[in-house]
Amino acid sequence: MLLAIVPALLGGGQAEAASLSAHDLQVLGRALAFAQPAPSGTQILAIAYAAGDEASRRDAEAIAALIGSGLRAGAAVLRPRVVDAAGLAQGGFAAVLAAEGAEAGPLMEATRKEKVLCVTADFAAVQAGSCVMAIRSEPRVDILVNHAAAAAAGIEFAAAFRMMIREI
Repeated sequence: MLLAIVPALLGGGQAEAASLSAHDLQVLGRALAFAQPAPSGTQILAIAYAAGDEASRRDAEAIAALIGSGLRAGAAVLRPRVVDAAGLAQGGFAAVLAAEGAEAGPLMEATRKEKVLCVTADFAAVQAGSCVMAIRSEPRVDILVNHAAAAAAGIEFAAAFRMMIREI
């Protein structure tokens, strides 16, 4: 199922994530409002890290702390769950946030199998096709979407969104 959210607020603490900031996550929520179809109820937002890489795990935990109790979108709430990238194979999540250093292979395989969006701060990962979307909110908002990776994962966006992003 595809994720489409507009967070009313970001819950949780004030921890700083190395790869995604609180503002990046707000931009993500707004951007995902253009994904189709929108989820409902409570779902899992996987935050994937590289197994055995302590810096990657710390980044994933910092992102989860920024999200707190979840990203809200009307009736939908996405609860963060930190998992090593290999654990994505078990499924059961609505989208994946890739922490710094998360392995490309498991990310690509899981998002295509589950038909969910993969989001990262790493623009090179999107250019390589291992994630669908990269977000940077400073100094200005920049969203990059890999069209081929989106198609492979069965991800669609509203036409209005495609006019506001860079697509490769």
